[in-house]
This record gives sequence, C-alpha cells and structure tokens, in this order.
Amino acid sequence: MSQTTQDYPQDADAFKRIVSDYQATAAYKNPILFAVGRQVYTANRTLASVRYPVVNGPGQNTGSAAILMKVLGIEPTGVQNVVLSAAQLAEALRYFAPFVNDGKQHPNLVALQQAAAQLAAAPAGAVSEIVATFIFDDIEPQGVEDSTLKLYGLSNRHFKPNQLNLTKIFTKFPNVAWVGDVPMDAAEIDQALLGAAFGNTEFAPHMVDKFPLYVHRINAVKMGVRITDQHKVRLGAYLGEGTTLMPGASYINFNAGTEGPSMVEGRISSSVFVGAGTDLGGGASTLGVLSGGNNTPISVGRNCLLEVNSALGIPVGDAVILAAEVALMASSLVKVDIEGHPLNGKTVKAIELVGINAVTFRRHNQTGGLEVVRTRRNIDFAKKLDNGEDILNGDLHKN
Repeated sequence: MSQTTQDYPQDADAFKRIVSDYQATAAYKNPILFAVGRQVYTANRTLASVRYPVVNGPGQNTGSAAILMKVLGIEPTGVQNVVLSAAQLAEALRYFAPFVNDGKQHPNLVALQQAAAQLAAAPAGAVSEIVATFIFDDIEPQGVEDSTLKLYGLSNRHFKPNQLNLTKIFTKFPNVAWVGDVPMDAAEIDQALLGAAFGNTEFAPHMVDKFPLYVHRINAVKMGVRITDQHKVRLGAYLGEGTTLMPGASYINFNAGTEGPSMVEGRISSSVFVGAGTDLGGGASTLGVLSGGNNTPISVGRNCLLEVNSALGIPVGDAVILAAEVALMASSLVKVDIEGHPLNGKTVKAIELVGINAVTFRRHNQTGGLEVVRTRRNIDFAKKLDNGEDILNGDLHKN
C-alpha cells in the first residue's frame, strides 16, 4: 500500500533512515543480483530475453534494493520477478526524489526514470514490459528473467565463470532468429520468408540462438575490451579489461572468459577461464563442459601461450606453452623431462600434470611423442610474471 506524502523522504538522511529501518526487518535480505529492465518479446509475444541496462551485484546499491523491495512487496527468497506498473514506478521514484538533480550519478534512479517515461509513452491499455528481477539465492535458473540476469552478472564482472548456478539454463530460453537485437519466433520467420519471396521486404537474420550477443547488451568500450566481430562473444561471457578478440577463429562462450589483458585468436569454451597476460593463438581450442563428456572445468594460468591450432583439455598453471598443433587431453601420454620434477623420466597421463607451471608441452622432434619440458621461454614468461609484466604487446591492450 502506498504511503502518505509525509512518509516519503525529503532529504538523503531521511532516505537512509527509511532504508536502515527496512533492512532491519525480516522482510529484507541482500540480493546477489538485482536489476530493473524491459522484457524483450517477439511480435507474437514470445518472451525471448530482458534488457537490463543497470545490473547490481553482491552488496551494491543495497539502498535501492531495499526501496524496491519495500514498494513492490518482494519476498527475500529464491528468485523474484515483478512486472512494474506505472503507479509502482511513480511510488519508487518518490522515495528517490532527494537524489534528483543533486549533481551525482545514480544509475538505478536513471533506469527507473527511463522506465517510467517508457510506460507513460505507451499506448492506452498496453501491457507493461518493465520488470524488477531479484536473485537472493543461487538456485537453478527459473525462467527467462533470472537466467538473463545471471548472464548479465557474468558479463558485468560481478561473478567469474563457474561461480553461478547455470544448470539447464538453455531450457529457459526459446530458440529465435535475431535481426540485430530483435528476436523473431518461428511463425514470424515464416511470414518474413514469404515477404522476402513475394513482397518488397528482405529477411536477413544474423544468427539463430537462445542467447543475445555481448556487444548488444554490454558497453564493451566502458569495459575496456575490443571485439572485432560481434558474433564472437555471447552474453554471459566474462571479458577482463584489456582483452582483445581478433577476427577469424576467435570465440568466447557464456560462462567463460578472461581474467585480464589477453589476446584471443582461438576458442574459449564454456566454463574455461583464462588468466591475465595469456595469448590464445589462431585456432587454439580449450575443452568446455557443455559437450564431449568433459566434466572438469579447464583453466589456463597467467602469461601462457597456446600456439596455433593447439587444443587444451586439462587445467594448467602459469607461464605454460602449448606448442602448435599439439592436442593435450587428460588421457594423453606425456613423457616428463623436467630436472627435479618428481615424475622426471616417467611417461604419465596428462591428468597427473594438472596445474603445472612454467613448462612447454610439445611433440618430440624425432619420435613424435608428447613431452613436457622447461625451456628458456618458460623461465622468461615466469620472470615477467614475477615482475608484474605480461607477455603481450602492452600497446595493443590499453583502453
């Protein structure tokens, strides 16, 4: 129920008192993610996604969370979605009135103002598409709204790959054609194909997928990354500042990404996390967990180099080199030729070398067998790491 005018805060201190009082009750709990966005429908009203322009992570803007929970009556458990009416938006904005035109940045306030303006401009009788989504517990995704918010949470760097429960997330989205960032369902596609065949229209979707693209939903310039082909990164990818994706064979899936500056000319599959300063050469591949029977998330350490057309199927540490065209899987037999290593002189399965640092995996130039050695380059890569440097060309990875 709305409060009387005198109950709304007249200044910032009154706002803080209202927030503090509400947060002290059993009705409040800090969300791990919350946002206000606009639902994205096909023309036939199939809910395909949500656009969340401002995403709040753990402990961020808890005052805004408290006010929205208070106004909307949101229960602090599991996942909560509320479609907002114009009246609810107006009431929420009354609480935020002390911060209007105060000369400071308030992204959540701006999002609410824009949402209210959108509803005000909508035709009479139009159904609201403005939704507030709160995730209090990291449970299995429940629907399009919280599934999309989790993807945003990853791409906004609130969570790193493998830190969120994304179980069966694919089942929560419809498969649609995307024309730009506009989804079309199967019935619309049929009509579009007819129009292209017999009318004066054209039908040229850029992809058919369940997820939107990173560049359509995230401010990549603000995040300090470069993406030379929009199709190379899905929403839900975590791109560390200074990451560059080159054209060609590069790709970063959702729930995967880079910790910091990286040159990516290969594929970072779902669940794979790559350390800062690492270079994935053209066509290099990492084994993900979505298919192929691999259940172990792969990580690549800092200052590593995966050379052209190599393939990595075990987690490795820092300053590691995987030679060109070498496929290193968990079951691969590798001869250890590292002085002082406990396994030196033995041939073992690669799984026994998980997390190893400062080594090169390569083919022996005479026998063709896999071997692991420590080279001068490994030592140099490790030394740079100790000095706070990486192996990349720094000028290429600056904002």
